[in-house]
Amino acid sequence: MNEEEAGLDSATLSTQEFVAQSILRRFPEACLKTREAKLEIIFEIYFQESLLLSLDKKGARYFFPTLRKRVVKWEKITTAGLPRVIEYILRDLAEANYEVLSSTNKQVLKRPIHVSRLMRCPECKEGGGIKIIVLGEKMAAENSQIYTAITSADDAHGAEIKCTLCGWIGIRGQLLRRVRRSRKSVSHDQS
Repeated sequence: MNEEEAGLDSATLSTQEFVAQSILRRFPEACLKTREAKLEIIFEIYFQESLLLSLDKKGARYFFPTLRKRVVKWEKITTAGLPRVIEYILRDLAEANYEVLSSTNKQVLKRPIHVSRLMRCPECKEGGGIKIIVLGEKMAAENSQIYTAITSADDAHGAEIKCTLCGWIGIRGQLLRRVRRSRKSVSHDQS
């Protein structure tokens, strides 16, 4: 269902009101509050009395955890268009574990965290050792690039991934942190 079809008209509403109303229709448990500040109306979206999103004439500001920038400026969205920005905001809310609906009224699910051979371990900070844990004794050689076997569920303690270089085990969410290798100091002494 498109916002235009649902009774919202982007031509008669301000940008921030159009975005706020569109998000509110697909985030049923949220509430919208407005306030005036410096000759403008600010639209704020709350969930369980916590401010999540503030929309003003400059743009949108996030007050929930996200991997994107916390500010979206309306002047920078001309190429994407408002419907796409609304989708981005709803996707960010879904990634932060809020229940929002898609345009077909189905719940938007979090994207799975992809585990690749280039991921760095949060413990040893080395790349190439992160593998997905599977229960079992043996594994085919072609699967050893992606998976590592573990003998019992007790050893995993709910972990999903393992570093084969240092033995660290954990969950995929721990890979979202940026892990950088420490730089070694280079000595420029000339003797």
